[in-house]
Amino acid sequence: MKLLVCDTSNSNCSAGVFEDGKEICYELSFETLTHSETFMPLVHRVMLKAGVKHEDLDGYAVTVGPGSFTGIRIGLSAVKGMALASGKKCIAVSSTEALARSCENATMTPKDETLIVPAIDARNNRVFAQAAEDDTLKPLVAENAYDADDFVSKIEKIPEVIYGKRHQIIVVGSGATVMKKAFEKAGSGLNIYFAPGAAIVPSGVARAAFAGGELIDARDLKASYCAVSQAERLRKNE
Repeated sequence: MKLLVCDTSNSNCSAGVFEDGKEICYELSFETLTHSETFMPLVHRVMLKAGVKHEDLDGYAVTVGPGSFTGIRIGLSAVKGMALASGKKCIAVSSTEALARSCENATMTPKDETLIVPAIDARNNRVFAQAAEDDTLKPLVAENAYDADDFVSKIEKIPEVIYGKRHQIIVVGSGATVMKKAFEKAGSGLNIYFAPGAAIVPSGVARAAFAGGELIDARDLKASYCAVSQAERLRKNE
């Protein structure tokens, strides 16, 4: 299966062509311009480099959130348009799962003894995050929007953490800095590594898509914001 994989859910955006999980070509952009300006030209370059046309694809995989509300909308709109125009289907990919799959455990502790926590900064001491087994990526705390302090409390109550089966925690992504402060505030004695520079890369999106993502009609592709926008919060407070 040949897929165009895409991510616009955070500050960087990316796209790549992968066939049966193997990379053909990809590009990752950290430009300061908005995704509405950079994403489609990036896709065009990747398709040219890969030597494929949209009719050659079996489908599209795209991160649907959580993350930047505007970024998610840009990516979903673009992918839906490409899929509907080419008559192809889409795979919805969780942003936190893609982030986890973008990272490798480089420590001496085995994956089956490690908890991975992909965390995206949602501002105001909040993160979009989940906590999962590093070897299977089975969620032990489900993906959602969390207050960082509350999320630390949930992690500390995971049975595998309490009884030492998962005695190492790796926190990755832009929310790692917020999580570090929350763990320090809690006085946690856990063995934790923080990687705030970790970002979603095309291979992470591809791994999530090929790990069992379901091809669906582009019309059924929906965002997973895990929270209401600031505008909606302000409207409720009026």
